[in-house]
Amino acid sequence: MRRGGERQPGSRSRRLLAPLAGVALLAIAVAERLRRRRRGEQTEGSRQMSETNKTISRRLVEEAFNQGKYDVIEELVAPTFVNHDPATGDMKGPQGAREQIELYRSAFPDLKITIEEQIAEGDLVATRWTAKGTHKGELMGIAPTGKESTVTGLTIDKIKDGKIVESWNNWDTLGMMRQLGAVPALATA
Repeated sequence: MRRGGERQPGSRSRRLLAPLAGVALLAIAVAERLRRRRRGEQTEGSRQMSETNKTISRRLVEEAFNQGKYDVIEELVAPTFVNHDPATGDMKGPQGAREQIELYRSAFPDLKITIEEQIAEGDLVATRWTAKGTHKGELMGIAPTGKESTVTGLTIDKIKDGKIVESWNNWDTLGMMRQLGAVPALATA
């Protein structure tokens, strides 16, 4: 306002433009984030979350499966955890995860799972892996054969609050059974 109670010209329009400019800047920032997401680019925060989630999945493989460190399961797996596996069916909670890991480690004491590749998006981590081991213990009713087995697979983990809440596994179960001699190979023509 000017002296004497008169308004300065344009002061009303400036008051209206300031909030509109803020909204416009916010819209530009949101549009840029959406553009990056569509192009597969990640923000620093989502990139850090993806790396953290990949580490959680990797630790379960490397420490629990490969090294037999079962105490890490409670740290990495949620109480509500569900594991979907074609060979064992659904197994629940940290105890179910432990039972599954013990099942495979007792059948293949020299089990070694190599992580070939990991991709993370949001709360999901896809891990492509190769498992190798010598069949020296019973596995789902199959007596030890002493044969080596190599299988490939893919696991998708859903992570919430720093713990795995659900896993979906898809691996070459038939290939493993054939390598162990539990299922005959198909005849070739």
